[in-house]
Amino acid sequence: MATVESLREKIKGMTRELHEAVDLSIELRAQSAQDKTEVVKLWEEFLGEFFGYVKKRSQQSKDNLLAGISWTRLKIF
Repeated sequence: MATVESLREKIKGMTRELHEAVDLSIELRAQSAQDKTEVVKLWEEFLGEFFGYVKKRSQQSKDNLLAGISWTRLKIF
């Protein structure tokens, strides 16, 4: 059975993994122009897949998973 706590733990683990991926990306981008280009492609693929899946599942479930999220509160930029 799905619980908020299981979701919390799943997101916590993903956050840890994403931090590692960001740190690795920075290291790789500093190594060479070729690595920098490849890292950009990998992040584009990942983000496209992620947001595409969220959009698809939101449409299928008729429940917009991004509704109610304040992009301002995220302070991502």
